[in-house]
Amino acid sequence: MEEKLEAFLEYVNHHVLHHWGSLDALTHRNWLSALGHDVLAIFHFDATMLALVTVLLCALAFWGRRHLGRVPSGIGLLLERYVMFIRDEMVYPNFGGAAYGRRYVPFFCSIFLFILLANLLGLIPLFTTATGNVSVTAGLATIFLGMAIFATLRQGGGRALVHALLPGGLPGPMKPMMFLMEVVSLLARTFALTMRLFANMLGGHVVLYAMISLTAILGAAALPSLAVAICIYLFEVFVACLQAYVFTVLSAIFIGMMVHPQH
Repeated sequence: MEEKLEAFLEYVNHHVLHHWGSLDALTHRNWLSALGHDVLAIFHFDATMLALVTVLLCALAFWGRRHLGRVPSGIGLLLERYVMFIRDEMVYPNFGGAAYGRRYVPFFCSIFLFILLANLLGLIPLFTTATGNVSVTAGLATIFLGMAIFATLRQGGGRALVHALLPGGLPGPMKPMMFLMEVVSLLARTFALTMRLFANMLGGHVVLYAMISLTAILGAAALPSLAVAICIYLFEVFVACLQAYVFTVLSAIFIGMMVHPQH
């Protein structure tokens, strides 16, 4: 029993502090073996979870393309409504309508689903939450930064990028300072996207596993904490969907601000 309890506590520690895919992961190999689940250890590598999310995303895309030109039903209808929601509520309002925004709908549909699947898979026992790793969220935010620069350059070349980072009508002496401030602002948005997603996903897991560990350590005396953990788990499902939405809508707003700075 003590061995099992130690293994469980190491499991909690792993989820809260360590992700396999980080440099300190190599020192945390034995807890899953003690629980008797060596084969499933592969699902505690963040790289594995990212690959799994990518496969699921490709499968959904393949399924959706099979129904092109048909009257959608079932999952096909759900995907159509989803694409329309991303297009009409996030992309078009921030990109000045269909004329320019249409080409970016697939990007925002993909990034929303990618984050949502990563968040929800992390709520399944024996899986890890890839978006609870700051390296993963930093990678997603870097993709946003690259897309923001690419979309602006595609809109009007280098002149559009300069215009996005340097508001018009400024006196000459103020231009260098404002240009620097706008560059810092763009980097700050990237950092904010990184930390917002990472902190929200990690924070919920810290509370959830702390409540469950009380039950494992104290036994029946801590059963009320199990009820709280169940409520927090259900709330985490909501947070997983919310954070995918927030990341995507903020990305659309920030990119739209660069592509159409006059708005």
